[in-house]
Amino acid sequence: MATETIEKFYDKDLQRKIKDLIDSGKVNASTIAKGVNKSSSTLSLYLKSNYDGVIETLEDDLKKYLSFFDKKEQTINKSLNFVDTSIVNKLFSAASMCQLKGKMGVCYGAPGIGKTTAVIQYQKNNTGVIVVDPIEQTSIRAVLEEIADQLKLHYENNTSAGEFIEMISKKLYKNKHLIIIDEAENLKVDSFKIIRKIFDKSKEFCGILFVGTYDLFEQLKRVKCGFPYITSRIGYVAQLDALNINDISNLVLQYYPNFNNDLINRIAKVCNNNARAVQNLLDICFDVTSSKNIDLNTDIVETAREMLLI
Repeated sequence: MATETIEKFYDKDLQRKIKDLIDSGKVNASTIAKGVNKSSSTLSLYLKSNYDGVIETLEDDLKKYLSFFDKKEQTINKSLNFVDTSIVNKLFSAASMCQLKGKMGVCYGAPGIGKTTAVIQYQKNNTGVIVVDPIEQTSIRAVLEEIADQLKLHYENNTSAGEFIEMISKKLYKNKHLIIIDEAENLKVDSFKIIRKIFDKSKEFCGILFVGTYDLFEQLKRVKCGFPYITSRIGYVAQLDALNINDISNLVLQYYPNFNNDLINRIAKVCNNNARAVQNLLDICFDVTSSKNIDLNTDIVETAREMLLI
């Protein structure tokens, strides 16, 4: 008796979508296979219409994977691009002055207004910029190693602070560098002393810019009492205010090209003109409006606000 052959039906459209996704280079076959708890060879058999398992179950899993991937791609595409805000312009101006004139400066303001974003972008736009981002109460050696690494200098485990200062200063001399210390409120007082020595030995060919919160400003005022030789070298101080309404508009524009002034004013008020809060709010708003295919309105803004610690 002849064996009866059971014809299997594959979702040709789904197979095509999987193949197109792999060909796009956005994700490889191995990653897709892991996403549906299968081996790469199993996925390959499916795409060749030679899969021996339960096709419907595998295809359900693949459809869920594609749906998740599409949502993830949509979220990534809606991430905020760099925006030339008033904060950026003020910090760029300070950084440029410190670098070109070999000055020591300070920029301080509230958390979440875009200071670090501006620092990173300034480094991307300019040569000779070293960015150090110390963690709380970071050691002097960690700061020196970070500067040395970015200058591609060789050092040993027993390299002393004095030796670090000498080789860093020599590298910086006559080369219009800028060292930006982001979140500088995390520096210990001794670190300020070391950076001052590097600044002095570089003969004004290297600028220094401390960037941080109001805690940085208060810390420098305390340092001034005991170590005036540090603060006396600071030739520029800039307070970074909150974003203005035009800045908020430019941020919202990336998510919603068609907005009205009432919505902009409401978002600015809800977020207290804070860039990080605006982005978090817009992420939630966009998830709601895109999933429901509706326009942004004040009710959605209020719903998003209730989901954030603002």
